[in-house]
Amino acid sequence: MSEVYRFLSNLEKKVYDWLTKNKVHFITQQKMFGVGELGSATIDFVIPDKNLCLRIMGGYWHSSLESKARDELGKERLMNEGYIVVDLQEKDLTDANIERALRLALMGQEVL
Repeated sequence: MSEVYRFLSNLEKKVYDWLTKNKVHFITQQKMFGVGELGSATIDFVIPDKNLCLRIMGGYWHSSLESKARDELGKERLMNEGYIVVDLQEKDLTDANIERALRLALMGQEVL
């Protein structure tokens, strides 16, 4: 288990555990485009062999207008750099939904 694990949110831990259980190679808490600059981001999970970024969008950190604008800017920048970006909403990561949500995410699709 990664040293970073203890700093993850409960939602991030669920995704970490699922990815680990399913033997998906990933990097967690990957800083992209510097720190503090416009469009910079810390990506919750990067799946390098798919050029895929998974962003966990918990309601607490991602519900304000400012957060939504920052998230959109970060997503646009990642996509312009060639990454596939999948945002996983808190409701997507319930015990009943997580399997489907993460299987879709690994295919580059968001839950609709």
